[in-house]
Amino acid sequence: MAALEAVLLRALPEPPPGRFRLWGLDETPRRRQYASTVEDRGYVHFPNPVRDNKPITIGFNYSILAHIDLEGPGTWAPPWGLDRTPTSWTGVDIGLEQITRLADSDSQHWHVIAADSRYGTPLYIAGLLQCPNVTGVTRLRARRNLYRRPPAYSGMGRPRKHGEVFKVHDESTWGDADERIGFTELDAHHQVVYIVIELWQGLHFYEAAHCSFPLLKVSTYTADGQPRFKRPLWLILSGRRQLSAEQARTVYLRRPVSEHLNRFFKQRLLFEAAQMGSVEQDERWSKVVGLAYWNLYVNRDTIKRSVRPWERYKPAPPADQPATPSQARRDFARLLPELGTPARPPQPRGKSPGRAKGYHPQPRKRFPVVYKGKKQPTCVT
Repeated sequence: MAALEAVLLRALPEPPPGRFRLWGLDETPRRRQYASTVEDRGYVHFPNPVRDNKPITIGFNYSILAHIDLEGPGTWAPPWGLDRTPTSWTGVDIGLEQITRLADSDSQHWHVIAADSRYGTPLYIAGLLQCPNVTGVTRLRARRNLYRRPPAYSGMGRPRKHGEVFKVHDESTWGDADERIGFTELDAHHQVVYIVIELWQGLHFYEAAHCSFPLLKVSTYTADGQPRFKRPLWLILSGRRQLSAEQARTVYLRRPVSEHLNRFFKQRLLFEAAQMGSVEQDERWSKVVGLAYWNLYVNRDTIKRSVRPWERYKPAPPADQPATPSQARRDFARLLPELGTPARPPQPRGKSPGRAKGYHPQPRKRFPVVYKGKKQPTCVT
């Protein structure tokens, strides 16, 4: 596996001098609600279209670490790390393991990881500090409490670990920002918006007082001064190498590209269609799907654009822009005969004798679904 990951890293474009490689870290479910003979299934988050129903299903979670281009409108996100999350682990644990593996495999580059609010935890922020060539841009939930640096030691009693509390949802605890930046830009609809970025230094979680980080508050306003979104965007900058406030915002705005990868996996590459009989086979299938995506990625410049009849009214993309993942998949059947295959041609097998008379195989073992919640104590009367 290490040799394969090294080959995949060599297939990525080299960043400009002094720049970094951008990665998106996310977790996606794979539904296996009817596979009762497959062990280690758990309850995973999955949107339910029925109103007031719980958004859960039974299956596996897969942690995906995918490369994202920092600039351009492209939606390519080749997955370098694609690992199943066991029920005894969490997505943060597997994500940190993937980042550590990446930092060791590609130590000559600077890596920036964009992650959503599920990774805004003390464990994740402290783990990124262990990798000297990794910087994290992580969203923070709007109901978290942070703490400033403690005051100077007074000489009496135990030294304090925490200073004043910083409640993200309570503006009265913020105080004055250490830095404030404002600028205008055009959004996707070519409308002028005003961006205000405020930065506070030296904040930390209660559980990790030794890991301080800058906190960004990104607010977006319309041309008439009205807030464009209901809540501002809170971002944590973690790691030994720091980004500027504008770079951190740009990095996080590219994170949704990994959502395109998850959808493409399931709708076009049959990530959920295969029904494997064991956990090991399920994990190998995920690797096959990831390598299929890499085949499309490395051939994105040689693929001819395939436009559907109902797409001819769309604006024509620039000539130097590579094909999208869906366009590459449409034309890949033409490219496959030109590439060839190292596999031997199939041999005729003949008629199978079938199962021997009188043979009765034992039924496969059934496994319960792993429930990770706390059980309520039973009352004994």
